[in-house]
Amino acid sequence: MKRVILGVVLACAIVPLVAAQVLDKPAATVRLSRTESITVSMLQKAVALYEAQARRQLTQDERRQVLDELISKVLILQAAARDNVVATDAELRQATSDYQKQMGAVAGIGRPLNDQELQQLLSRNGMTSDAFQKQLREQQTVLDYLRKKKPTLFDNLKVTDAEIQDFYDQNKQNFFMNDMVTVKHIFVNTQQLTSKDDRDKAARHADDILKELSAGATFDSLVVKYSEDIKSKYNGGQFSLFRNDAQMRQALGSAFFDSVFRMKKGETSAVLQSNIGFHIVQVVDRVDAHLLGLTDKIPPQNTTTVRDAINQQLMSQRQADAYKSGLSDIVADLKKQAEIRIFDDNIAAQ
Repeated sequence: MKRVILGVVLACAIVPLVAAQVLDKPAATVRLSRTESITVSMLQKAVALYEAQARRQLTQDERRQVLDELISKVLILQAAARDNVVATDAELRQATSDYQKQMGAVAGIGRPLNDQELQQLLSRNGMTSDAFQKQLREQQTVLDYLRKKKPTLFDNLKVTDAEIQDFYDQNKQNFFMNDMVTVKHIFVNTQQLTSKDDRDKAARHADDILKELSAGATFDSLVVKYSEDIKSKYNGGQFSLFRNDAQMRQALGSAFFDSVFRMKKGETSAVLQSNIGFHIVQVVDRVDAHLLGLTDKIPPQNTTTVRDAINQQLMSQRQADAYKSGLSDIVADLKKQAEIRIFDDNIAAQ
């Protein structure tokens, strides 16, 4: 019996070792100025990223396309090193700043991410700061090499008024703005309260705050004095821009949501209860549902018109198409100069 158990233990120990050996084998080798391996584990990691975005497994043809992208990246970076194309520190600082602006826009906070928020975003995505900077440097190096080889690639990419109008006409549904209200609040948190007595005490505390407000205290002073929303406590209680949509309604509760949307601009509420606590709400602004025209500014920041947004989107797509086309031409030429070997057996074993 001991021999059987020992055999099972050894077998279990050998399996990870064999798997590791497979992962360390090359999926491809590339030599332009030096030999460089793309390992099976590198390919698997890249494939996993694509599968996470697509929410499905990639086909074998798609996996080969991912490998081809990795080969192209190696070729470009070797060619850039050979031709002394190096991304500067100033370019990396600008690339980092651009990324923070982009992610701030995605998050809808109306400003770029600060350094701490960027680090939190990287951590949530399992990326270190060094890995992020390495990725930015490689991306900037590829772009610099592309510009060196094709200096006029991004010239004459203007978007016409007719193209903007056509895009707007075909996508009007995307420019319909639902009801929105911008509010600030004094918040009493009940999320960690489990007993009825504690929740009743929190309700009485909220009522006492409202009495102080009614007696003449300013809203902003009571925010600093009492609000338990740390994010907005020192920002005048600026809570959120509420959109009348199902997701936010579910998160905060329909009764609270309906009460807020019945309020007028400048109005202050009584104590309102949501799914997370008690609020005294003041409506800073409200926008009724309507279709935005080309010259209308897009809430909530109101700094960009619909025309500007469409122009930016079409221009970004045009630049991306030019980038892809130029890169394809350069890679095709580099492949003629390079030695590339694909290890089909190693790929099939993963």
